[in-house]
Amino acid sequence: MNTTTSNTTTGATSEVDRELAQTEVGEWIAKNKAAVISAVALIFVGIFGYGIFNHFQTKKHHKFAGELYQVTETKLADFKAKKINAAELKSAVSNTWAPMGSFTGAAPYIIQTADTLAEQGNYQEAYDLVAEGSKRISNKETSYFFNIRAAAFAESLEGKTDVAIKHLKDILSSGVKYFEGKVYLDLGRLYLKKNDSKLAKDSFQWVVDNAKEAEFRKMAKIYLSEL
Repeated sequence: MNTTTSNTTTGATSEVDRELAQTEVGEWIAKNKAAVISAVALIFVGIFGYGIFNHFQTKKHHKFAGELYQVTETKLADFKAKKINAAELKSAVSNTWAPMGSFTGAAPYIIQTADTLAEQGNYQEAYDLVAEGSKRISNKETSYFFNIRAAAFAESLEGKTDVAIKHLKDILSSGVKYFEGKVYLDLGRLYLKKNDSKLAKDSFQWVVDNAKEAEFRKMAKIYLSEL
C-alpha cells in the first residue's frame, strides 16, 4: 500500500516536473523547488505577520484616540470654566500626546485645543501645539491644517512674522493646494509687514494670475494698487 502511494506520488511529481520544463521559468522552478517553496512560505508568514502588526497598531491607535478624547473633553471644559489656565491646558494635552509619536489621529484633538486657546487670545500656547504637530505628523494634508494655523497664530505674536512666513512656505513646498490663493495672499501681507514690496508684489500678482477664488483675486488687486 505504501509502495503504491509512493509510486503514485513520484509519478505525479515527475509529471509536474515535465510540465514545468516546458518553459524557461517553469524549468527554473522545477530545479529550485525548495527555494520556491521557502519563498512562498515566507510570503505567507509576511502576510500573516502584517495582519498581526496591523491589528495591534489599530488597537494602539484606538487607545491613543481614547486618551486624547478624554483629556480634551475634561480639560477644555475646565479651561472654559476658568478652572485651569492656558498653560495648564496646553501642558495636559501635550503630556498625553507626547508618547504617541507621529499618530495622525491626534490632529483633530490638537487643533480643537489650539483653536480654543486662540479664541481666548492665548496665541503662544496655541502656536506651540500646532507647530509641534507640523513637525511630528508627516501626512501632508494633515500638516497643512497645522501649518495654516501656525502661520495665523505666529502672525498674532510679536516679532514672529518670519516664523509665519516659513509655515506658509512649508505649505507651498508640500504640494498641497487647498486655498492656495489665500496662502499667497497671506504671504503678500506678511511681506508687506516686513516692508519687502518686491516679494509682496510677486505674491499678490500670483493670486491675480492664478487663484481660483474671485474674492482672493479682488483683494490681491487692492493690495497691488496700493504698492
